[in-house]
Amino acid sequence: MTQPPYILLVEDNPGDARLTRALLEESAVGAEPVLRWVQTVEAAVEVLENESGCDAVLLDLGLPDGQGLATLHAIRPHAVQCPIVVLTGDDDEQLGLAAVVEGAQDFLVKGSFDARLLRRCLGFAAHRKRAERALLQRALHDELTGLPKRALLLDRLQESLKRSQRGHHQGALLFIDLDHFKSINDTQGHAAGDIVLCTVAERLTRCIRDSDTAARLGGDEFAVLLPHVLAADSALAVGHKIMAALAQPLELNGQMVAISASIGVSYFDDARLSALQVVERADQAMYAAKAAGRAEVRLL
Repeated sequence: MTQPPYILLVEDNPGDARLTRALLEESAVGAEPVLRWVQTVEAAVEVLENESGCDAVLLDLGLPDGQGLATLHAIRPHAVQCPIVVLTGDDDEQLGLAAVVEGAQDFLVKGSFDARLLRRCLGFAAHRKRAERALLQRALHDELTGLPKRALLLDRLQESLKRSQRGHHQGALLFIDLDHFKSINDTQGHAAGDIVLCTVAERLTRCIRDSDTAARLGGDEFAVLLPHVLAADSALAVGHKIMAALAQPLELNGQMVAISASIGVSYFDDARLSALQVVERADQAMYAAKAAGRAEVRLL
């Protein structure tokens, strides 16, 4: 079931919590999010991790288990979808400004705001968060295909390597280079080439699980991260599945065109490897597939 929307107040002072609740109720218009009140960072993290629908976090920076900007740093990874408004004491305006620099969307000085200002602050914070997420989306995702770019793939690969070290999980990275893509651009035009790239992105996405990541590295190069595979053969099987999906012809300018790719697979169960080393091994395996005659899958 979908959780009802709520505002999470992280405040250890009951008097301040009651005042904040009263101000929110005073400025309510129609069906408003409910207020959830917790008194520690630990409790806030538990709510954010287990209950969807948080519209905003009102965060006191002085808590029993968190002080100053460390409190914000502890909350931020768990509130990536919603804005954070920091609450500071009378003499901590500089701390509030520092919190905004560190990723909060706004701050309020306790005792200096009324219901109208609180509501306005929450509205502006939500707007800033949406703008921030839109900018991040554009920065980390390919404009043409919508797939993650190299930087986001490397970040997820690094996290997968860390999990591998902690839990002895295995993973794999597939490096995918389209065969003879330049000839499509030369004979059919760049618009047709863009259609091919978007088609490849769609087919890659259909071939993988929600927990996997398909990315466009640039040009006609793609990659697929499989953070959990049982064995190298499983990664190879995904490579062959992708190969078969890409081999389905598509129509370009009234002609049926076949797509093929050379795929290199880097299987990792050694967390001592860096993300760049895994990418390099997958790249080498892809060149081995090219040397074998293209439209091949090779493991390194």
